[in-house]
Amino acid sequence: MNISEYTYLWTTKKDEFVLVNTEYGYGIVNKKEQTVLSISDEELEKQLINKMLEEGNKVYENILDAYADV
Repeated sequence: MNISEYTYLWTTKKDEFVLVNTEYGYGIVNKKEQTVLSISDEELEKQLINKMLEEGNKVYENILDAYADV
């Protein structure tokens, strides 16, 4: 997979897709749909998280706060 397939995370759907800081690192969460985006390729996931941080996607310390902020 290619990072360009996921540009919606930090462009058109930036308000919906956020990062949640967990004990295992960041998770990519759709706070509107209350779902977690699972990426099986660890390197791709790291690239996506770094790009989301770079682009200023919101970061939450817990998933309930993300879900409550709709």
